[in-house]
Amino acid sequence: MALLVGCVKWKQNVVVDGVPFQTATVDANGFVSGYISADTAIGGRPCRAGWVHLHPNGTLAGFTAGQDIVLDRFTIPAGTWVHQNPQGIVTVCAFPRNVEIQGYICRGGVGGSEGVQAAFYPDGALKQFFAPLPVTIDGIPCDSSLFQRGIELYENGHLKSGTLASDVTIDRQIHHQGERIHLTPDAHLAAKD
Repeated sequence: MALLVGCVKWKQNVVVDGVPFQTATVDANGFVSGYISADTAIGGRPCRAGWVHLHPNGTLAGFTAGQDIVLDRFTIPAGTWVHQNPQGIVTVCAFPRNVEIQGYICRGGVGGSEGVQAAFYPDGALKQFFAPLPVTIDGIPCDSSLFQRGIELYENGHLKSGTLASDVTIDRQIHHQGERIHLTPDAHLAAKD
């Protein structure tokens, strides 16, 4: 990887927001991208040696978990690429292997920081994920293909959107395999075959 991209200036052996980087750059908006050469705790999060990104306020934006991170609603396994918002709340994870989160198996192990991702609501509830196999949610069979959009849930855990794994009838309307369905927040419907 080239250290000079366009007119971006990379600095060597620099400390930015208290983080010792082997190499780092700060963009015009204050967003930091850099490489740490040793596992380092940043903002209370265990970061594995490698690429780390900081929001302009100094909060971690992206990093690889150096060890398991226990949150209120789930545990992030070591080796997971983690995205956080400027308030330090985990919003997206790319897991190094399949992981069970709130009763669902979330696909992992494909692509690292750019890989298969699961998204979370601010309270840690699962928002969007890809399953390794078709999964039934609220009685509706959802496909697990990486070539479709992920399965989306409401914060209460009910199905928001998914691609059908088989034909179903919902409210007397037939929906076909491969169709993307969208349910309202108050829909607690069980599909009928």
